[in-house]
Amino acid sequence: MKTSASLVDTSVWIDFFKGVPSAKALLEKLVAEDCVFTAGPILFELLQGVKSSEERKQVKDAFLATHYLEITPDDWEGAASMASDLRAKGITLPMTDILIAHLAKAHHLEVLSFDHHFDQIPGLKRREPGG
Repeated sequence: MKTSASLVDTSVWIDFFKGVPSAKALLEKLVAEDCVFTAGPILFELLQGVKSSEERKQVKDAFLATHYLEITPDDWEGAASMASDLRAKGITLPMTDILIAHLAKAHHLEVLSFDHHFDQIPGLKRREPGG
């Protein structure tokens, strides 16, 4: 059975690069099924934490095996609207996570993440590795 296409959050990529078996196995399966999506904010978060040119190359090479979602002006507007709606309910989330959530919803993707704050976004599907 084919797995759902996923926008993979930074938290899962970090475990993948650390060699955590559950994250590594799941991402390898999703890549083989051509179901992994990513976006600029995730790449930014990962690259800002690399400690060597070798790590930077590993991140960039891994991202070549994914579908890259470009962020359009409509995406920025949609993410701002989502943030405003959430704030009206007393929920404030980081801009990068709002943007990731908006992209996932706009492209009918689940968010693969360990971060439970994604659960506060109505209509967003979140899954944890191993979950």
